[in-house]
Amino acid sequence: MILDISFSEVLEVLPKNMFIQTEEGNIISLKQDGSVNFATSDYIFHDSSGWLYLSDVETIHYATVEFLPGKRFIVAMFHSHPLLKAGLQRLIWVSVLLLALFICLILVIGYINFSRFWALIEAQKAIIFSLVRLTEIRDQETGDHLERTRNYTIILARQLRKKKKYRKILKNEFLEDLYDAASLHDIGKVGIRDAILLKKTMLSDEEYKEMAEHPRIGKQVLQDAIDTFKLKQSFLILGRNICAYHHEKYNGKGYPEGLKGLQIPLEARIFAVCDVYDAMRSKRTYKEPLSHEETVKRIESDSGEHFDPDIVDAFLEIEKEFKGISVSENIT
Repeated sequence: MILDISFSEVLEVLPKNMFIQTEEGNIISLKQDGSVNFATSDYIFHDSSGWLYLSDVETIHYATVEFLPGKRFIVAMFHSHPLLKAGLQRLIWVSVLLLALFICLILVIGYINFSRFWALIEAQKAIIFSLVRLTEIRDQETGDHLERTRNYTIILARQLRKKKKYRKILKNEFLEDLYDAASLHDIGKVGIRDAILLKKTMLSDEEYKEMAEHPRIGKQVLQDAIDTFKLKQSFLILGRNICAYHHEKYNGKGYPEGLKGLQIPLEARIFAVCDVYDAMRSKRTYKEPLSHEETVKRIESDSGEHFDPDIVDAFLEIEKEFKGISVSENIT
């Protein structure tokens, strides 16, 4: 009777979402007639106070109360947040949207930076190739030679790439850079006097010695640009190497530095074959052009001497393509 009267009054003043649980696991609640009802609880409270999570949107906040020595009740409050899950979902969607906007912003900034970087590279190429144009203006034969040798070089490099030894070196990026770099090989001729560069007869020994300085001049022009402006574009590095070493010979008897074998950069070894082929096939005031067949024989005979044997082998596999280019360019 005492419990019934006392708990009835207590339960009446408690909020609707609060309840009392005994240590034995019974929930004390009010019946509709106002009397006390005991029911078995499904809730297990391990600590003296804390939170019991029922679901994403339902929790129970509880605390232990000692009303008599050794006797405790658990007073708990049931919390229901029906809008919490929806709110969390909205928060997740907002977060995803913000993340997507952030990624788009990064992509836009990256695209702008890439566009500026690419424009800078194109500007650098335009400046460098303006020097090549100077050589073409001074000597039309040199200009035609530049275009043909560039086409020969890319064909030969693609054939060489079919060999397992060079597959990992001659990647697409290398070939693209090689195509641009090949045009720079005679850039050093801008430093050669017209009296020698445009001479219609054979050069004397002294004149030939001066002409033989054009690889060194070209290398210095490009190296100064690279060093001064901290340029790292690979086509410039390839261009410098081709310019500096395309007159070196595989046996070490070339110029200007007398490099031998693999000391000569691969791009220069490739270009050397193309350069000599075009020189032999071209008519000059002081010489008649050789036939394609005779040119091929001479290059083959110079394998291991003037030229890298691997590159000569690749050349022999596609020499007819060289002939096609030379014929289309009116070289007979």
